[in-house]
Amino acid sequence: MRIKLLLVFLFIFPFLVNFSSTSSLACSCIEPGGAVEEMDNSDFVFTGKVTAIHDPNKNAFIKSSADLLEIKFEVSDTWKGVEASEVLIYTERDSASCGFKFTLDGEYLVYGNEHDGKKSVNLCSNTALLVEVADDLAALGKGQKPSEVVELAEGQQNSMDILITIFAGVALLIIVASAMFVKKFNRR
Repeated sequence: MRIKLLLVFLFIFPFLVNFSSTSSLACSCIEPGGAVEEMDNSDFVFTGKVTAIHDPNKNAFIKSSADLLEIKFEVSDTWKGVEASEVLIYTERDSASCGFKFTLDGEYLVYGNEHDGKKSVNLCSNTALLVEVADDLAALGKGQKPSEVVELAEGQQNSMDILITIFAGVALLIIVASAMFVKKFNRR
């Protein structure tokens, strides 16, 4: 009887941990203002070319539309908040979570804000392909060239990878301890 109870617990426990209550919302945006208004409401504004797109959760078993993608830009001109020649921007994986869809080698006018020490861009900003923003560029005026030359490393380690590894290790320890527990009671 104890073995059956233990086995039931081992099968139910992961579901209790994994299916905690969460809420999900679809992306909903208010109409953005003009270029100058959006610049005033943004922590940074620059033009640049996407040189790399890194998905830290690319090989993850479970993915979320809210997973952050790391977008590396080569900065051309800056109006606010960016002084470096290369910058990392983060956006959610999918437009359902307000993620902006960047393409490799695409050139953009980027408006964004800083959250938790990371420069973030979302679908609700005025961020757009450079070829589509002639009016914004005219309203913003001449930008400045980046004053700081930097070379950023590709694909930084995501803390979620570390958490998954720790969780897998703990789960393995629980399974081994449970097997030893069952084996001990089977001897009696």
